[in-house]
Amino acid sequence: MEIYKFVADTQLGVGVESLFFTVQSLHHASPLHCHDYYEIFLVIEGEAIHCVNGAREPISQGAMVFMRPEDIHAYDWAGEQDCRFINIIFRQEAMENAFAFLGKAFNRELLLNCTVPPTVYVTLLEQEHITGRLDRMGVYRGRDEKALEVLLRGLLIDLLVTHFGKFQIGPDERLPSWLEALLVQMQREDNFTAGLPRMYELSNRSPGHLNRVFRQLLHTTPVEYINQLKLNYTKHLLATTSLSVTDIALTAGFNNLSHYHHLFRRVFHRTPMEFRAEQPEAERVRVDMNRDDNVVT
Repeated sequence: MEIYKFVADTQLGVGVESLFFTVQSLHHASPLHCHDYYEIFLVIEGEAIHCVNGAREPISQGAMVFMRPEDIHAYDWAGEQDCRFINIIFRQEAMENAFAFLGKAFNRELLLNCTVPPTVYVTLLEQEHITGRLDRMGVYRGRDEKALEVLLRGLLIDLLVTHFGKFQIGPDERLPSWLEALLVQMQREDNFTAGLPRMYELSNRSPGHLNRVFRQLLHTTPVEYINQLKLNYTKHLLATTSLSVTDIALTAGFNNLSHYHHLFRRVFHRTPMEFRAEQPEAERVRVDMNRDDNVVT
């Protein structure tokens, strides 16, 4: 199979240090290829199979991959669902400068020497933060390329430290990619309110295996993890809406009001009404109970 090689002068333009663009569909993705520059891509919608260096890695919304020069990759369909992702590409000199800026405390070799490119999963809020920054940078494109270059350098440092910094810890201390992806997905309101059945469905693991992994790596249980997501969400609703405590409990997926009160008091050492009374006096908004875009804050 033919392997294409893309070069920075062609893909970015002569003298251009970095660039970003959105690939709207797998139909528009490049065939099997490598390149002489670095690339960080972030899946913003859907799922796919990342065919890279002979491996087939499932990726889904929130996956962010650090591609090195000479990594060979392409994308395949994981099913009928399409995939949309953002590519951010940097010349080798730009990445070298970023590594030099971070200094010896940041072990670049942990990113560069693994067989398969490092992959991390970002939360929906983190994804929105990254895409929002890129949207704001877009106004400089074609108008002030030097400003855009500086902003992309700052984003690169942020991504290396905040997200790929996890590779600075030992392999035995990292969360498996499937678990990291699961935790990201469980932060969606429609997932954590559905509870354990949804977690089992998304994880594609047996209940016993999932319990063992949660206890070993997260020092909690799936039930306790989900309850904490629900409780944090009810705190947000108590502070920002005028919904009744009963409606808030039901919205968060607590079908037993007494159990909700017990858990809230045990975790936060006060009742829901006591917590609400402590919040600054402000007009609370009415919320649409049917909205589908809520994320745990």
